[in-house]
Amino acid sequence: MERPTSGSSRLFAAADVVPQTLRTWWNGISIPHLLLLGSSLAYGVTFVLLFAYGRPGLGLSGGFYAAVILVAAATSPLSGGAAAVLALFLYELAVHHGQNLAWSDFATAPALTHFAGYAAAGLLTGFLALRARRMLAQSLYVLEDLIDLAHGDGRDKTPDFPD
Repeated sequence: MERPTSGSSRLFAAADVVPQTLRTWWNGISIPHLLLLGSSLAYGVTFVLLFAYGRPGLGLSGGFYAAVILVAAATSPLSGGAAAVLALFLYELAVHHGQNLAWSDFATAPALTHFAGYAAAGLLTGFLALRARRMLAQSLYVLEDLIDLAHGDGRDKTPDFPD
């Protein structure tokens, strides 16, 4: 099929530019920011589903685990714990439909059970992600030393053996 000429060719040229611009913008977002964006989406979707269809036995509150884990993986154990507190707040808000929410609602057995699970997931994931980032940073230093050994950097790195 031939491309139309004249004035409509500008329309096709603009259609080619927009996806490239979006791809360039999307590629500029870092992985931690994408994880936080995904967690925001998970918080929102889970809250709306729990608010609209929530009743015991459906397991809709499990969606908050994904949000907590994404926050913890992008940041740290402390932020994972804070994400667990947010998940519990949104859970209670959705269950009570935003009405008559009191501090005593956070001390009930279901609330404490949910909080324990969210906090465990957030703290453990945050710890493992932090440890993985530190190990990666250490391995890059070792890699740099190995490259220097392999290619030489002007210094004599051969060991002195006794005669």
